[in-house]
Amino acid sequence: MRKAADGGTKPRRRHALPGLNSYRDFRLLWTGSALSVMAERCSGMAFTLLILWHTGSKSSAGLVGFAALLPALLVQLPAGVLVDRWNRRGVMLVCVVGRMVAVATVAVALAGDRLYVWHIAAVAFVQGALTVFYQLAERATVRGVVPARQLSAAMATNEARSRAVNFVGHPASGMLFGISAWMPFMSSVGMYLLSLITLIRLRAKDDTKGKKDKKGKKGKGKGGKGGQKRPMTAEIRAGLDWVWKRAYFRTALLIMAGSNLIFQALILSVAVVVRDSGRAAGTVGLIMAAGSVGGLLGAITGGVLSKRLPMRHTMIVAHVAWALVLPGTVVFHHPAALGTLFFITSHIGAAVTVAGMSHQVRITPNNMQGRVGSVVMLLVSGASSLGALGTGFLLDAYGTRQVLIGASVVMAVLAAVATLVFTRRGAALEDENNVAPPPERENEPAVVSSRTTLTLRRIDG
Repeated sequence: MRKAADGGTKPRRRHALPGLNSYRDFRLLWTGSALSVMAERCSGMAFTLLILWHTGSKSSAGLVGFAALLPALLVQLPAGVLVDRWNRRGVMLVCVVGRMVAVATVAVALAGDRLYVWHIAAVAFVQGALTVFYQLAERATVRGVVPARQLSAAMATNEARSRAVNFVGHPASGMLFGISAWMPFMSSVGMYLLSLITLIRLRAKDDTKGKKDKKGKKGKGKGGKGGQKRPMTAEIRAGLDWVWKRAYFRTALLIMAGSNLIFQALILSVAVVVRDSGRAAGTVGLIMAAGSVGGLLGAITGGVLSKRLPMRHTMIVAHVAWALVLPGTVVFHHPAALGTLFFITSHIGAAVTVAGMSHQVRITPNNMQGRVGSVVMLLVSGASSLGALGTGFLLDAYGTRQVLIGASVVMAVLAAVATLVFTRRGAALEDENNVAPPPERENEPAVVSSRTTLTLRRIDG
């Protein structure tokens, strides 16, 4: 304790943490990932435009969307195990190279005036699978490049990055597609190359290696000898068990899975509405860009919510708001109205995403970040693949109006479930039990700037 002028004592204080830009590795990770996300968004949207505008088949568009999102179901769990085993920086580099090569094959095929739905679906699957690995590795790496006390700020900044990239990437993809079908894909190749160059300079600490005991030997895993890894099925089960034992956490994830399925249906339905109205493909990009602006602001809001509002309250407010907004898509089909609706829904979605990611990263042990993150993504994003596939066939069978009405009804049900679940007796206690443990000092890296070097620690008087 520090002595005060009146003979009393003052409480201990910590140094005020510098801005995130003070961390060199965080800057490189943020920039490289921004380029990677930009490339993925640009080509991902072009897949849908390519199929809808060149074949006119809603079911084929749904099939390609399903292929792009299927890795969220098939790859998430083994990817989580492997990300915890492998060097995370190396995983990100391989993923960037793999996606760059896959997307380049589409650009070359279209430049030669060749279009095959199976080829587009295959590339969409490969890009989606490698994106799963990349996202898990990147999220786990964040914890190693910023102090634990700045995780919420870092997650909010990353989410804002993704939303801002959407704001640029979606309209750019539509505009480039309007010039020539191959241009969005070649642009993605260039951005993947820039991302690779940036991430090569990253020097993030490799914390996936097993810790050594006092004798310098690696600790034994369950059911294995020293230095041996457990079977992948056991590692996957460990991640599933960790999530399943937290009733509050898993309930929130299941409800979010349902809402993500609805939003996937909404995105494809709006693209069909725009095409059927005779408007240019770039209109879809502009509507999505409006949503990205809302998402960018929502990411900022989410950083505040994660510190001030319990997750149970965030879930209730978000789903009730979505249930009130979504019926507007049934009535209003003008691009300006649809853009406004996407702005609102994306603003809410980004806030919930930041709050949820911050919560998950804080409460998860570092050596399980990949596995737990994969379970989270499996539940939250895996449903999106089924939404894309089912929506394509439903649109062919019933039309956009009926699909949008059905989506609105399902969202109202989810809002009612969230309200009942998170206002029940004991919900507040569950929220308190999920408070993050105090950050370990060994996980708080030194801050290196051009003027001075600060060690993040308590200062005793």
